[in-house]
Amino acid sequence: MRFILLHSPLTGPAAWTPLATELARRGIEATVPAIPPLSVLAAPYYESVARAVAVQALGQGGPFVLAVHSAAGGLAPGVVAAMRGQVRGVLYVDAIPPHPGRCWFETAGEGLVASLKAKAEGGMIPAWDQWFPPGALEALLPEGALRERFTAELSPTPLTWFEETAPQTDLPGDVGWGFLRLSKAYEREAGEARRLGWPTLRRDLHHLAMATHPAETADAMLALTRLLGLRTTA
Repeated sequence: MRFILLHSPLTGPAAWTPLATELARRGIEATVPAIPPLSVLAAPYYESVARAVAVQALGQGGPFVLAVHSAAGGLAPGVVAAMRGQVRGVLYVDAIPPHPGRCWFETAGEGLVASLKAKAEGGMIPAWDQWFPPGALEALLPEGALRERFTAELSPTPLTWFEETAPQTDLPGDVGWGFLRLSKAYEREAGEARRLGWPTLRRDLHHLAMATHPAETADAMLALTRLLGLRTTA
């Protein structure tokens, strides 16, 4: 069983690189596909992203456990469908649960939505690190190569992505779905996952812990995978 580690469309694959390295150290295979910048993809974005991820992952050889982070949670049903039955489980890692029929703005708090719309220029929302007060990202990622790689992958995002309605995609009954809460900011989403009947684990780390605490995050992800009745290749 190979992991697919899917980053948020608002960040980049560097967010998952330390955890992929940790899994490799344990003899567990993982692939880290790169979602192309949404500014170069054609709408509908959910479908375009799903196709782009499937093209990169299917050649790696499955079956797979798909792990999605943050805003990638809304993309997961489409990715599973595009993976042609090769996904056995999906781990939501501090991620937004599926929201068919709603757009990203409808999943976020009113204050954040108002702030982002006020920051929009030329139909683009600023890069993710510019959403927060000065020092917020620095508090999560220590100074050095990791933060440099992470910020180098950030770019403005089309406003139309945030406004696009997630498609109605059924969650396959033969796929296991689980939730790993890394930060208190995702407690509401963890509660929603529990209401959906998903196995749910909580760790008091932070939203980018897979980059800064890869061993602890990997332990939790593997524990969640076992709760879904799945085994990795280790």
